[in-house]
Amino acid sequence: MIIQESRIKTISGARAITRHVLHGPKNEAIRIMAGSEWLLQDAMQEAERENLTYGLRHIAFNPAEPMTDDQLAEFAGRICHEFHADPEHMTLVIHQKDGSTHAHLILPEWQQNHILDSRFSWIRLEKLARLEEIRLGHALVAGRHDSAIAKALRKEGKHQEAGLIDALVPEQPADKSRAAYRSQSHRIAERQGLDLPKLKKLIVSLWSQSDGLKSFRAALAEHRLTMREGDRKETRAGAHIIETSDGTLIGSFTRLTKVRMVEFRTLLAEEQQQTAKKPETDIKGTRLPFRRTTENFYDEFPIPKASDAQPSFPKRPVIKRPNMKEWQRQLWLQRMADVDTPSTKLLPPESPVHIISIDELRFYQKIKKDIADQQAILDQQPPEASWKPLDKEKTLAKWRRQLVPYQKQLRSNYDRYAVAKQEWRDSEKSRWQRMTGKAQKLEKIADTLFYEFLEVLRFVVEALLHIVGLRQEPPNPIRAMLNENDQTALERFKETHDDEFSAMADSQKLEPWLIARFENLLLARQQRIKQWNEDHKAKKDHARQEIKRLSALLIITSAPPQPQVTSNGHFPSPPAPSLSFGSP
Repeated sequence: MIIQESRIKTISGARAITRHVLHGPKNEAIRIMAGSEWLLQDAMQEAERENLTYGLRHIAFNPAEPMTDDQLAEFAGRICHEFHADPEHMTLVIHQKDGSTHAHLILPEWQQNHILDSRFSWIRLEKLARLEEIRLGHALVAGRHDSAIAKALRKEGKHQEAGLIDALVPEQPADKSRAAYRSQSHRIAERQGLDLPKLKKLIVSLWSQSDGLKSFRAALAEHRLTMREGDRKETRAGAHIIETSDGTLIGSFTRLTKVRMVEFRTLLAEEQQQTAKKPETDIKGTRLPFRRTTENFYDEFPIPKASDAQPSFPKRPVIKRPNMKEWQRQLWLQRMADVDTPSTKLLPPESPVHIISIDELRFYQKIKKDIADQQAILDQQPPEASWKPLDKEKTLAKWRRQLVPYQKQLRSNYDRYAVAKQEWRDSEKSRWQRMTGKAQKLEKIADTLFYEFLEVLRFVVEALLHIVGLRQEPPNPIRAMLNENDQTALERFKETHDDEFSAMADSQKLEPWLIARFENLLLARQQRIKQWNEDHKAKKDHARQEIKRLSALLIITSAPPQPQVTSNGHFPSPPAPSLSFGSP
């Protein structure tokens, strides 16, 4: 869902917004769900009497997936509740265009006794839009403030929704989504007869088909469009805008094409290098020197013939080999004799050469692979043994920092309950208040606040258990309405987790509780490591025995047999090894 907000100044009046919302000629159908033209004009007059700068607030929301009129009206009511606006004075109009519907919500800035809230309005509107998409099961639309929205939802206890919105946040801040043009620019272009969405698609298409800024400028010129440097050179150096031939602004190049400013500056630098004038070539330096000769020049200086020339080649140097010593010569002759030894002759006993068959090689490889598998079992370690040891000071500081907002929330609710309980006790002392029933009303209020305090206590204790690792899931959100069964369950929860409640209520008790939890965490890790070693001890002992057995088998089978010569002067072929792996 795309949601936009604009504030209409009192000085401009309500005529333009009325003409656009109530009498838009490009809409297939216009359905007025609440409000009227008279209501908008009256809101402007009230803003003028109160000397307000803005008189109306226009909020347009366009869902990505179809929504019924009732669903759009309910969402408009949620917007009114968020900004503390009176739904009785809102104007809600639904437009139908090209088969889809979108809504326009107009709220008066003066709400009878206060001004409409405008603090962080864009972020709050996007938050409402994301929650509505989650509630209806629509696809989530990424916005510019998704990280801030997720942080706000976590403070409200909506961790599941915050996790879904966190997935929309891009890795780089420059990749955040942004609008190519404002709604005011869209309205101005419509009055001038231009279709900004159509022009944006055209510009994006031309940029995708261009191989640089030079070809892109030529493609723009074919459609009577130009690109030039913006007027605000001091504040935004290098920014370029695209406009029509008559000077009507369409938008910024980087916003329309989604090109980063850093990449665009690089393209500008390349374009300037290409258009720079090259130095003229000095043709004087290319002339070859020549010399004039006389007619009988070659007669005066005759060229010698090939037969007359007698080239003299240098003599080839004689390479003399150094004299070989007698012991070197004998060693060389012995090595040559060893090379000429026939194959039927036995090799010297000190020779390390051992020729094996392919079956023996496969047998050795299988033994080595089995040894490697058993060694892998021996090398296994407990999963937590390789973890970095916990730093006590850093861990405790992190826990304290995370628990601060929950402590404030618990203290605030307890103070409200304490004040209501004291008022009820004071009313019980007054006979008149007991007779008029005021004491009974204050007692009900105190009971309601007590159970609200228990609900907040349940939320805070679950958050404490989640932070210190005693609870895997985050705390369940705070419930607004409680029945009798919930109240009974909350009382049992308070009795069960009285130690945690005491730690959160008293800062002096919290520190010893956190230290004890940290020590229990270390002890539990050591016990898990010890238990893992005990569970895998038998398996490692068996692997150690298998390595010893296989290594002995490998040594026995790898020993070269003594060669024996048969009667015909040849070696016998070795027997094929057995591949059984039974116990030796």
